[in-house]
Amino acid sequence: MSSRQSITLNTGSQLFVNTDTSKIFLGGNYTRQEAFINNSGYNPIVLPAGTVMGRIASSGIIAPFNSAASNGTQFVCGILTDDVSLDAGATETCSLTVAGRVAQDKVSFFPTSFGQTIETVVAGRRIKDKIMAETTGILLVVSNEMTDYDNS
Repeated sequence: MSSRQSITLNTGSQLFVNTDTSKIFLGGNYTRQEAFINNSGYNPIVLPAGTVMGRIASSGIIAPFNSAASNGTQFVCGILTDDVSLDAGATETCSLTVAGRVAQDKVSFFPTSFGQTIETVVAGRRIKDKIMAETTGILLVVSNEMTDYDNS
């Protein structure tokens, strides 16, 4: 479960914080550990859980999915299981979800400047269909689907 907080009001004497405790990964998930290298201009980056990832074909390293790329990251290999914070040029092992039920409204893309959403059409196929077809078995579901006992 991931918890996100946003401050909606801070007057100095009052603080209102919204906390989102909804689940990204809804059950039956299979994860594996993968290496991720931050070499994107050597700037620190933060990738939230739920970020769609691809794999650079020449090195085998995972990187954020980019539908316009031609280096292998245009193919989905999984979704980040946990938040990842990387300093410039750092290497980190990340947990990548490759199968299971994922809340489609919690899936995200990095950087947002690419303008990608799960509804973006790439080569005649929506990205949400690419996610389900190109991974081991990720099934995107609406987060209020109540088909299993653990969806509270």
